[in-house]
Amino acid sequence: MSTENLTEVTFQFFSIKFTPLKSFESNLRSNDILNNVITYISRKLLQDKEGHLIDRHEERQNSSRELYINRAIIIPKEKRIRCSIALLRKGREPLIKPKEDYKLVPITDLGSIAEETHFFIDYSKNYALICCEYNHYGPRMTDIEYYFRNVAHKVLRQSKATEVNAYLEAPIDETLNNLKNVLNIEIKVQPKNLLQLDRDVLNKYYSGINNLGNVLQPKFIRLEAYFQSPGSKSKALNTSANNMCREMLRRFQGRAFNIDAFEAFIFKYEDKDGKEEIFNLLNGKKEIKINIDYSKIQKSRDWYQLIKLDFDNFILSL
Repeated sequence: MSTENLTEVTFQFFSIKFTPLKSFESNLRSNDILNNVITYISRKLLQDKEGHLIDRHEERQNSSRELYINRAIIIPKEKRIRCSIALLRKGREPLIKPKEDYKLVPITDLGSIAEETHFFIDYSKNYALICCEYNHYGPRMTDIEYYFRNVAHKVLRQSKATEVNAYLEAPIDETLNNLKNVLNIEIKVQPKNLLQLDRDVLNKYYSGINNLGNVLQPKFIRLEAYFQSPGSKSKALNTSANNMCREMLRRFQGRAFNIDAFEAFIFKYEDKDGKEEIFNLLNGKKEIKINIDYSKIQKSRDWYQLIKLDFDNFILSL
């Protein structure tokens, strides 16, 4: 097979859990709420012939991030759901050249420009597991979580919270248990994304970066902090750095939107056995990479077939 027309696409794994409101605790489990969310979305698409549009940035001035799930197909036999979510693009309008004409026409004459992210849900366990396409320009897992949370809480009034966990090659629990002393930290962030962080964490650790971003308005800020000279071995415990890294790891565990705030979050640490280890948040996600010929993808079923075996194996490995 020629590799000229192939594009590498990455899929990552997550879990999502819904916490029911007190009045539903006795008769609603996490997967029941998920099923009700998907049923509501499907009904809007199929019966009402309209999507459920949500603006994730509705509370921000001069900013919008409009999302809607444009496909949600349940496969009862496999306890799977095939989905995709669209992000409506804003900003400079792209142009197209008609076949027979040497002129440029705004593509928005046809409708809104959208980026689509495919994701697949398995609900065979006590909570749902998600295999989600990584789309740099499109919706992320945090958008999916926000969308589901919005429907479950604001529309259906059944859930008070959602929790998303990313599956990592180096599990966070393992790093938390073994971390003895942080040796250096490297952080890269877009200042505007710091607003995604939990407010108390933002104020405690990142207010300085946030203020610098507001004043200088750089595209990225990179922070490097070293707690020992290169090549030296320090016996002193870096208590403040240890506490910060432990707190961030715990936030990453249950509140995945904190992960998406960072372009890089890396730290080198000494474990309890004296070995030096590296925790790399973004490069550590469990993922699969698939080479895709887009000309052969006709339906959502084709996307699903590409990841089905790997998704099956991932579920079996848990």
